[in-house]
Amino acid sequence: MTSATTSGTRITPVGPYDGRWNAVVGKLPGRVRGPVAEAGGMMQLLARIVKSAVTHPRGYWNAVVDDMYLTIKQAWVPIVAGIFGFLIFMSILTVQFFDMAGASQLFGPLLLLQSMRTFTMWINSMVVAGVIGTALTADVGARKVREEIDAMMVMGIDPVRDLAVPRVLSITFITTLLAVPSLLVTMFSMQFGAKYVAGMPSSHFYSNLFSNVSYVDVLSVVVNSVLIGLLIGTICCYKGFTASGGAIGLGRGVNQAVVLSFVSVWVLQLAYNALLLGFFPELGAFR
Repeated sequence: MTSATTSGTRITPVGPYDGRWNAVVGKLPGRVRGPVAEAGGMMQLLARIVKSAVTHPRGYWNAVVDDMYLTIKQAWVPIVAGIFGFLIFMSILTVQFFDMAGASQLFGPLLLLQSMRTFTMWINSMVVAGVIGTALTADVGARKVREEIDAMMVMGIDPVRDLAVPRVLSITFITTLLAVPSLLVTMFSMQFGAKYVAGMPSSHFYSNLFSNVSYVDVLSVVVNSVLIGLLIGTICCYKGFTASGGAIGLGRGVNQAVVLSFVSVWVLQLAYNALLLGFFPELGAFR
């Protein structure tokens, strides 16, 4: 993948096979060369997106707002249905386990804490990648297949600045904004399961629900959501920029973007929570 600078038609390499890392990546065994090349390309794309957004923080905010508005307008129904359905299902299963163990009073605080760190974030990432990420990859990939991106480079327009920056920022903001409503849906679904499955009154459920939640947990949810949005947006944009082979290749790229987003978010959650509990070990104690 290549791009053009906005000052002229000079082509700037961004792919791992186009620059100085070509010789290094080319010496790797064939089975690992492809994943390493894709990981390098995604890291380079993320670096260019962050650099462009930070060094020139003007000119793209209208596109970000428009993209967020269109995305929420078109996808709010599957987003709400996916988050609500998954969380209701998991809460009912979990409260049954706690009820059989005779510890239904611990159901609320324990599940809320774990949902803030792992489960709700995972559901959000699945919904965002499956609903918004697929549309992002299809849009950018269709432009690549129709050679619109090549035409942009010939005209001296940077496709990363024009296409990737607004979309990655948009999906990052949407993922972050979904964190608070998702936690509210989590609490509602937990109350539903506690009341109609375990027979726990609402007053008992909410009495110690927030006993283990600290400001660090709330802040970590925001940071976690930002990282998830950046990761999904970068992966989907990269798969769109590298799409080839017509409609079949575009569909393959969309499928790969969703699967890779799921796996990457899972790895990110393992590393993020390990670092979080390493820096704040008191969060692992039940109060």
